[in-house]
Amino acid sequence: MTIRLVTDSSADLPVEWIRAFGITVVGLHVMEEDERAVSTAAVTPDELAGIYDALLADPDCSGVVSVHLSRELSRTWQSAVDAATRFGGRVLVSDSRGAGMAFGAAVAQCAWAANNGLGLSATYELAERLCRGASTFAALESLENLRRGGRISALAALFGSALSMRPVIVLRSGSVELAAKARTTSKAHARLRTLLRDEVARGDVLVVVHHHQAWERAEEMATEIRKETQFPERVIIVDFDEVLAWHLGPGTVGVSVTELVDTEFPIPPASPQEVG
Repeated sequence: MTIRLVTDSSADLPVEWIRAFGITVVGLHVMEEDERAVSTAAVTPDELAGIYDALLADPDCSGVVSVHLSRELSRTWQSAVDAATRFGGRVLVSDSRGAGMAFGAAVAQCAWAANNGLGLSATYELAERLCRGASTFAALESLENLRRGGRISALAALFGSALSMRPVIVLRSGSVELAAKARTTSKAHARLRTLLRDEVARGDVLVVVHHHQAWERAEEMATEIRKETQFPERVIIVDFDEVLAWHLGPGTVGVSVTELVDTEFPIPPASPQEVG
């Protein structure tokens, strides 16, 4: 009997992990107008209930742990909670309080552990622990996309765009905060690395560099971070999914840091990843 993991596309999981660990990824919705993305929408309870029902119909599946984008950023977690009430305790739902591979790496490790015999409650508790300890910083070209999506105040957006400043944000306790600002993109990236230095220096972490339409900048960021860790092979690069990309804007480079619970956990090669 095995526990199955469900998450949403904002986890930015590499396809290798999705396939290897049997993770189910439900896509968040991007609303388009004239072939242009104009907003995003959460997954519905019925969509998630259908997924849970199909997984639990498998006699080898004894339960489901469903981990999602922070409830402060999306209603998907609430949809999962509503759907889970239909399954009598066989589905446990965790609010990651994060976004991107900060919680995607947690989901992957939980799925791997579940495939190796971890039970329902223990898998849920592991997800909670890993997500609480994870962090994400990102250097943006502007705060306009976050302001437009209602994820940061107009005042903060004005502060971040003043004098062409480049903002550095942090996702902490589920909400987005302004962590620093710089006059140029290169200086913003230097500030980001400084903010992350203590976390990256620990050996027991998985570091993911995210980007949206900024591959060369992401590669430069990953190269610099690898110089500061004793385990450079644990620094990988993954694109932001289309929902996070819409909110953050082109040119964004972010870094997620998540605890690595077992050195036997298989990490993809440090190269461009196809993402689910």
